[in-house]
Amino acid sequence: MSRSGSFGVNGGKTWDGTTVPLPAAVGDVGSDVNGEWMFVQADGAVDQYAFVKISDDGQAAMLTTTNAGSNNLQVGVAQIAAADNEYLWVWVGGVGGGGVGTGIQGKAAASYAADANLNTTATAGVADDASTTLIKNVVGLTTNTGAAAVELKSTGYLTVN
Repeated sequence: MSRSGSFGVNGGKTWDGTTVPLPAAVGDVGSDVNGEWMFVQADGAVDQYAFVKISDDGQAAMLTTTNAGSNNLQVGVAQIAAADNEYLWVWVGGVGGGGVGTGIQGKAAASYAADANLNTTATAGVADDASTTLIKNVVGLTTNTGAAAVELKSTGYLTVN
């Protein structure tokens, strides 16, 4: 993984890898005022605001309790939907990442309570405060009644286990 600074970070765009040159190599890390980002390739369709697990080869699949595994696993949050095999930057947190008014959001299940720990769920890409596998270093900043995207704030890189 190499560091690319803020050059090329665009969390609102996907690349197919053939018609547009890629802005970075898979696994590159960049930063902007909202935190840290990792350039990944979608391993299956990825929903907007979905929590994703990032494998060692830079493949990002929507996170569930089942695929969270038992090893230290990098987690990101897609800020745009991506089709299978498309490339995108996913937000991976960082110290002081996200926050009120930044627009960095993640999918939360119904009845999520603001500032509660976020955990994996059986629903792909969706986190909740009532499950078992903790997504470390991130909280949602708003309470919701129905399932919805909530703004996120991080205190470090997002991981599970």
